[in-house]
Amino acid sequence: MKGQEILIESAPHRLEAAYKEIFTEGALQFLGQLVSQFDREVEQLLQNRVKRRLLIQEGKWTPEFQNRSESLEWKINDLPDRLRNRKLDLGDVSPAHTIHFTDCLYAEVQGIQVDFDDGHCPTWRNTVLGLFNVTRAVHGSLQGAPLDVQAYPLLMLRPRAFNMIEHHCIVNGKEVIGPLFDYALLMYHNARTMANIGIGPYFYLSKIEDPSETQLWNKIFTWTEDQLGLPGGTIKACVLIENILAAFCMEDILYSIKEHAIGLNCGIWDYCASIIAKFGWKREFLLPDRNKYVNMGQPFLRNYMRLLINVCHKRGALATGGMAAKMLPTGKEKAALSDQEVIESVKMAKSVEIDAGVDGFMIYDLRMINAINELWERKTHSDNQLTVLPDISQITADSLLQIPKGGVTIDGLNNNITVALLFIYHWLTGSGVFFLNGAVEDSATAEISRSQLWQWIRMGAVLEDADRTVVSRRLVYQTMDKIISAAYRAWCITPSDRKRLLSAKFMLLDVISSRHYVEYITTHLNDSHKFRTLHNKNDGLMAKL
Repeated sequence: MKGQEILIESAPHRLEAAYKEIFTEGALQFLGQLVSQFDREVEQLLQNRVKRRLLIQEGKWTPEFQNRSESLEWKINDLPDRLRNRKLDLGDVSPAHTIHFTDCLYAEVQGIQVDFDDGHCPTWRNTVLGLFNVTRAVHGSLQGAPLDVQAYPLLMLRPRAFNMIEHHCIVNGKEVIGPLFDYALLMYHNARTMANIGIGPYFYLSKIEDPSETQLWNKIFTWTEDQLGLPGGTIKACVLIENILAAFCMEDILYSIKEHAIGLNCGIWDYCASIIAKFGWKREFLLPDRNKYVNMGQPFLRNYMRLLINVCHKRGALATGGMAAKMLPTGKEKAALSDQEVIESVKMAKSVEIDAGVDGFMIYDLRMINAINELWERKTHSDNQLTVLPDISQITADSLLQIPKGGVTIDGLNNNITVALLFIYHWLTGSGVFFLNGAVEDSATAEISRSQLWQWIRMGAVLEDADRTVVSRRLVYQTMDKIISAAYRAWCITPSDRKRLLSAKFMLLDVISSRHYVEYITTHLNDSHKFRTLHNKNDGLMAKL
């Protein structure tokens, strides 16, 4: 486009060949066109989020279902054959983790959540390598991958959400919004090939708040199909309903993207964190110890899932559940539970979702695939559960905000501090996931952990197992120092690791002490000087473009 200027950071050390393959003249031109076309609308979307938050803070927002499409007769467009069975995806698969990503391509699952969002740390190295690995995989040239690309599980691409910025690229004088950057490069290199062989392009869309946001994605999809010569409706997407505001307008969200919809997805921890984000300064929204009192059996979450399943199935769309984060112990660990006990606990939790009517969900651990496939075979004999229509006649808008009763515990405090602290520590190492006590932790668990810490300090929440002790900033600091001391003795022993853990401590203290709730921990970290300097230095990049 005339007058379009694109500045892009130089190649990370030893990724020069991959960089050259991804950032071709054609790819950059496509990125520039996409950004020029939609940047203003993305800016409006972000402003609307701020306005919405102000309405809530002024008490001018009330919980009510707002779905204009409810009274209309409509269905989503027919799904391609390979999308009708969505029983099992592997979640949080960052394509920058080449070995894990390649292993997943051999798995007996329906899909892989190819993640540039929750399970991915967006250092420039990771972003370039992730884009390169996806492109190589789609074109059948990824080393170690199966020879037949059509034999892969479907690559369900998850770009960053609208809250993230790609600091290493400037178009027309402005840093590029992360999802537009990821989407443009993935589509330019892979969309035609995927469409030609019937494997996509298919997406997960994160952190959606309102139908206007999915409407924008729908416009982007239509524009892309036109630009790349794809038949209308080729691109398909599953929308994550992980924000409390989205739960009140699910039907309109699905309607706004019906030509390109696969269905909706529900996940527990981002959703709970969003309740704190929007309403967490009010005492009636004090969320108790999440491990003890918060699960899909609680009415506010059970109703959200039943509502999502009903909306999807009524409209011919698929409803999927969240990710089972538990993992089987490795040989090195002293395991509290045997392999069989871990598998049984996952099967029990996921059976509840299957019985409710979900069409699929995610797991992380590849070693559980056979057991979960057997569970599905035992529970249902069809590709999906579209015929299951949960009764939602008793579900009120208020019921989605009925926070469970229960207290705050010392164990819950320790766990939240540990998860949030180690998430930041691992981000500083360049990893978006880490493993703790037999589970994978990602930005979703970090979000709920640090949100609860912020809220418990703000509310002076009382610890139910410590005589009249309240959660204060001082108590959190003291507990954090004990956790860090234990880490110094056990595993955090090199000077650089200790420096990194200390940095994580001060970054976490910033977030949980903030006068105003920090909307997304990933935005906060991605925009931090410490994170960007550390990785630019490590990759031999300039400090700024």
